[in-house]
Amino acid sequence: MYEMLMAIFQILIGIGFIGFWIMFYFTEYKSETRKMDEISFKHELSFPLPDLGWITPCLFIAAIGLLLMQKFGYFFSALAGAGMIFLGLIDFAFDYQNDVFKKKSFDTYMAIFIIGLNLIFGPIFIMYAWMNL
Repeated sequence: MYEMLMAIFQILIGIGFIGFWIMFYFTEYKSETRKMDEISFKHELSFPLPDLGWITPCLFIAAIGLLLMQKFGYFFSALAGAGMIFLGLIDFAFDYQNDVFKKKSFDTYMAIFIIGLNLIFGPIFIMYAWMNL
């Protein structure tokens, strides 16, 4: 039961990562439509590789393992969770240092959502894996 619930969250979060980067490359990446300042833009450009090359594959592999009731699902859940915590903390530190949280805009609320998602589900995935390995 819990395996399926965790797998669903992992799949949805993985799809969310992919969707975010598709949106980013079709909107913010184009210089003529960019709303983001140069520092934030360069900061964001450091994340496609860890997001799409590490965290997202770990989430999908974890979900497959959990659905198949295999131990590797728990292992990859912990790996994905650790990556999500790191991502959330890096985003929080950057946004805090650059006063992103003082602005009341869609981007601020999106940053809070992404940071919150990572810092809530990262530990959940790690603890779930720890309790089942």
